[in-house]
Amino acid sequence: MVIGLWYLVHIIFGLVLLGLLHLTRPAYLAFTRGRKGYGVVFNSVTGIPESLVSIRLVLPGQFGTPVSTAVSDKHGRYRLTAKPGEYIVQVVKTGFAFPSEYLKTHSSVYDNILPVSRIIVKDHGIITKNIPVDPVGGGRAKLFSWRLHLNKNVQAGLGAVGPITLWVYPYLSKSVIAWVLYLLYVSAIGYRLFTFKPGQPAFGTIRDAETGELARNAVVRIFNAKANKLLETQITSERGRFAFVVHPGAYYVTIQKPGYKTTRINFPKIAQDAMSLVKDVRLKYAKEKPGEGPVGQTTEAPTEGMYQGF
Repeated sequence: MVIGLWYLVHIIFGLVLLGLLHLTRPAYLAFTRGRKGYGVVFNSVTGIPESLVSIRLVLPGQFGTPVSTAVSDKHGRYRLTAKPGEYIVQVVKTGFAFPSEYLKTHSSVYDNILPVSRIIVKDHGIITKNIPVDPVGGGRAKLFSWRLHLNKNVQAGLGAVGPITLWVYPYLSKSVIAWVLYLLYVSAIGYRLFTFKPGQPAFGTIRDAETGELARNAVVRIFNAKANKLLETQITSERGRFAFVVHPGAYYVTIQKPGYKTTRINFPKIAQDAMSLVKDVRLKYAKEKPGEGPVGQTTEAPTEGMYQGF
C-alpha cells in the first residue's frame, strides 16, 4: 500500500512538471515568433499554427489579381511584402474562417494580431501580423482552449516560478526518481532559453555612413542575377526601410541615392522559399571629379535576411 502511494505521488509530480511545460509553451512560442521576422497563421481556439493557408493582399474594391501572395508553411509561418497603402487581406483554408469571431471574446497568447481584414501598410518591410482563423464546425478541444485563456504573463510567471519552487519535493522526499524528473524539467526549460536565436529583422535600414541619419528617398532595386532582370523597385520613406521576399535563386540588390555611391548587395544562392532579403546598409558619399557628377560604386558582401505600423 505504501509503495503504491509512493509511486502515485511520483506520477503526480511528473504530471505536474509535464503540465507546466505544456501550459507555458504557447507564451514561449509567441515570444520567439514575435522576433523572427514573419507572421503566423494559427487556430484561434487551440493556438496551433495552421499550414497551407493562402494569404493574399488585394486592393480595396478590386478582388481580382492580388498584389502579394503567400502560403503558410508547416509551422504556420508566412512572409508578405507590399508597397505602402491600404489593402484587404484574404485568408483562405478549407474548414476555417477569417476574420476571427472567437478572439473577440477570448484571449490569446499571441501579440500583434490582425483582427480585421483591412490593413494599412505604412512602410516597406515584411508583414509580421499573426493571423487567427476560426475552425468552422466540429468540436473544440476544451483543454487547449482553457490553456489559451491563460494570460501570457501568467504563463511566463509559471515558467519562472516553477523551477524555483518545485525543487522542494525532491529535496524533502530524497528520491532519486523525483530528482531525475525535476532535472529533466529544468533541462527542458534551459533548452528553451539557450536555443533561442533572434531571427532576421522584418526590414533593412539604410543610413548615411558618416552621420548615421536615415536615408530617405533612396531607390532600392532587386534583380534576378542570372537574367539580369529587374524584379521590384522600392523607394524608402523617412525611416529608410526596405525588404524583399524571394524564391530560390540568385539575386542582387542595388541602392542609389543622389550624392552617394551606388551600393550593390549580392545574394548568389538563395535556397529557401519565401526568403526575406534585408540588410542594414551605410551609404558612402561619392567623390566628384572636376566637371563630373558623383561617381563610384560599393559592393556589400552577400547576406541573408516591414515593420509597418498598422
